[in-house]
Amino acid sequence: SENMKFDMMFVKLIAKPLALALFAACSVGAYAADDSLSKIQSAKKIVVCSSNDLPYAYRSPTTGELEGTDIDMLREIFAPLGVTTIELNEVPFSGMISALNSKRCDVIADNVAITTKRAAQVSFSVPMYRAGVALVTPKGNPANIKSDADFSGHNIGTYLGTVQLDWMNGLAQKDSTIKVNAYKNIPQILAELRAGRLDVAAFDDMVAAHALKTDPSLPIEILDYRLTIADYAVGAAFRTEDIALRQAFNEEYRKFQLSGKFREVLAKWGMTPAERYFPFPNCCN
Repeated sequence: SENMKFDMMFVKLIAKPLALALFAACSVGAYAADDSLSKIQSAKKIVVCSSNDLPYAYRSPTTGELEGTDIDMLREIFAPLGVTTIELNEVPFSGMISALNSKRCDVIADNVAITTKRAAQVSFSVPMYRAGVALVTPKGNPANIKSDADFSGHNIGTYLGTVQLDWMNGLAQKDSTIKVNAYKNIPQILAELRAGRLDVAAFDDMVAAHALKTDPSLPIEILDYRLTIADYAVGAAFRTEDIALRQAFNEEYRKFQLSGKFREVLAKWGMTPAERYFPFPNCCN
């Protein structure tokens, strides 16, 4: 069946030896000797760093409860480890790694792309799912931008600390007429697009789709164009010394994916078909 093919594809990917240390496989039932896991289990609580990013890891403005794709996955993964409470420490996206390493949270879960640059500062879990990047313009696309080949002479933008910002800065180094703008969060980007001060923005396709679904009157549009950096692998980030916690997470994630609950979470958030979110062709730059 298609489900079996998908699950076998997962097993082959996770079982395959990977060159990067950030994907070091954990041994089933044999965790490292540090106390990172036992501390979490004793407290029965995990603190997550997120930029309060919809639809990944955020506090519902109506109920106050934590919601999102990454939150739902974390609930399923940490529950077998005895965790009953998830707390959110809201931090700007660009400050999440420093917040983790200064022990203001136990894990980062906010649709974070796995990259070698970030892996120099944190240890990533195995890849959790695939995400993408969209080009978003003001309604009507007044600058007539059809692809990144049309960026010359225009104001482009994204938010701080992202792979999109690194990519945009690289383009601007080659073309001085491109002006790159960096913002703290998505609401700032949407406001700039609405005001016409930004010709095009690049940010998560799920965020863009969720924004329009939540408010169809938003004067923005998502371009029908697939960026070369469009797909990336998402992982949870841990402090490098918290080996036992990361190993346990990896093992429980494997069980979570094979149980079928992975598909259930994807479907809940409109992430269908599941094959769109797995495997990870561009992992990990």
